[in-house]
Amino acid sequence: MVYLYVKEVLLLLSAWAAFIQFRYWYRWRVFRKQSLQNGLGEPPVVPNKLPWGIERFAFLVNGQMAKMDLLEDLIRSRFLQMNTWTFRAFGLFNGSIVSTSEPENIQTILALRFQDYDLGPVRRDVFEEVLGKGIFTTDGEEWAHFRQQLRPQFNRDQISDLESTGRHVEVLFKALPGEDAQGWIEATDIMPYVYRFTMDVSTEFLFGHSVDTQSRTLHSQDSGNTAEIQEDLEFTDALNYAQEYIGWLFRFGPLYWIMRSKRYTRACGVVHRYADRFVKLALDSDHKGSTSAHGEERKYVLLDELVSETRDPIELRNQILHVMLAGRDTTASLLNLALILLSKNPEEFKKLREAVISSFGTEISPTNEITFSSIKACKAINNFLYETLRLYPLVPMNGRRALKDTTLPTGGGPDGKQPIAIRKGEQVGFPAYVMHRRHDIWGPDADEFHPDRWINRKLGWEMIAFGGGPRVCLGQQFALNEVSFVLVRFLQRYDRIEAEDMVTPLKKKLLVTLGPADGQRIKFHRATS
Repeated sequence: MVYLYVKEVLLLLSAWAAFIQFRYWYRWRVFRKQSLQNGLGEPPVVPNKLPWGIERFAFLVNGQMAKMDLLEDLIRSRFLQMNTWTFRAFGLFNGSIVSTSEPENIQTILALRFQDYDLGPVRRDVFEEVLGKGIFTTDGEEWAHFRQQLRPQFNRDQISDLESTGRHVEVLFKALPGEDAQGWIEATDIMPYVYRFTMDVSTEFLFGHSVDTQSRTLHSQDSGNTAEIQEDLEFTDALNYAQEYIGWLFRFGPLYWIMRSKRYTRACGVVHRYADRFVKLALDSDHKGSTSAHGEERKYVLLDELVSETRDPIELRNQILHVMLAGRDTTASLLNLALILLSKNPEEFKKLREAVISSFGTEISPTNEITFSSIKACKAINNFLYETLRLYPLVPMNGRRALKDTTLPTGGGPDGKQPIAIRKGEQVGFPAYVMHRRHDIWGPDADEFHPDRWINRKLGWEMIAFGGGPRVCLGQQFALNEVSFVLVRFLQRYDRIEAEDMVTPLKKKLLVTLGPADGQRIKFHRATS
C-alpha cells in the first residue's frame, strides 16, 4: 500500500515537472518567434552538457573554488571561448541569463532603459539581512527616496574636507614597522594597515566617532580596558565577517539560501546594535552634534545631517550601514591595489612621484596644500587611479533583472550586431572586468598597466568603474579624493616602494568588491630630502 502511494506521488511529481518543462519550452519558442518577426537576432547560447547546465556549478562543490581565479578562469574565459561579447546561458530551474560586455548594451541597461530593470531578488535578499533597506537593496520610488536623502551629503564641501583623513594617515605611518639604519621598512603586508585606516576614517565621517582600530593596535597593551573599546573592536570584527560572508553567498547565486550561518546572523546583530547606539544619540534632543570644546565650527557628521531628513531610527541605521559598506570597502580595496601596483611597477612609481613632488613638494619641504582642487589638478594621479580601476574594477561583475520584455541594441544574429530580445524576468549580467580588458577597445596592451593611456582620454561607457546612469556611485569623488590624498602622502614620504615579489602578477581576491589577495608584502624607503 505504501509502495503504491509513493509510486503515485512520484508519478505526479514527474508529470508536474514535465508540464513545467514543456510550458517553459513552449513560451521560449513563442518568444523567439516573435523576436525574429520583429527583426531581432538571437545571441549565441552556451551549450549545456547536463540538464540546467549544472556542470557549470561543479566548482562550488569540488574544491576548485579556492584555487581558481574566478574572473579569469570562469567569467572572462567563457567570453573568449564563445568568441563573442554577448551570449545567453540557460541554468538552474529553467532560468536564463544574458551576459554582455558591450558598452552600448551596458549603457542601455544602466541609463537609456533604466526603468526596464531592477536589482533582482538575490542581491536584495543577500544584502538586506545586514544592511536593511537602502540604496543598494531597493528599486523604484523607494530607491529614489533613499538616494535623495544621501545625494546632498556628498556635495563638494563634504568631499573636500580632508582634515580627518590627514590625522588618520599620520597614525597609519606611526603604526608601520620601524625603519632600519638605511631608512627601509621591512617587507610588510600593507593591507591590514589600510583596512584599519579606512575603518577609522569611515566611522568618524559617519558616526562622529572613530573606532580608532589603528591606534589601538599600535598601543595594543591598552586594549580591553573599557567596554567602549571592546564594543568598537567587536563591531569591526563583525562587519569584516559580514562583508566576507556576503561575498561568499553571491557565488551561489539563486542557491544562496542554502548557505545559512548562525555566525553571520550574530555578526549582523552586532553591527545593528553598534549603529543603533549612535542613531539613538543623534536623535537625542540634547545632542548637539560634533562640536569642539572651544566653540569651533562643528565637524561634519553624516548621521547628524541625515537626522534632518528623517527621524526613523531603522531608516537612519540602514542608510549609515549602506554608506559604510560601500565607502569603507571600496576605498580600502582601491588604495591597496594602488600601493601594490606602485610597488610592482618601478617606472610608473618614478613618474608618479615626480609629478607629486612637482605639484606638492616633499614631506620635509611641502610646496602646496593637498586639497580637492590641487588633487584634481594633478592629472598624473587621476590617470594612475583610472588605470588601476580599469584593470581591477571594484565591482567586477554586476547585473539586473528585466521587469518586462525589452531589448538590447547589439549582440544578436550571425554577425553579432543585431538587437536582441530580453524576456521579462531574465537576468542580464555585465562584467566590467571583461569589458575593461577588451583588446579591440583598449588595444593589444589591454592587460598591461599603462596609466599614460588616459592622457587626453575621456571616460565613456567602455569604463564603468563607478557604474553609470541614475545609479552611478554617489561617493566616487569622495573615494578618489581620499585615496589620492593618501597616495600623495606616501609618495612625499617614501622615495622607493618595492614589492617583495616583483615577478608574480598581482593576485586578486573577490568578495563584495575586488581587491588584492592577502600576503602581498611591500618595502618602503624613507625619503631624506
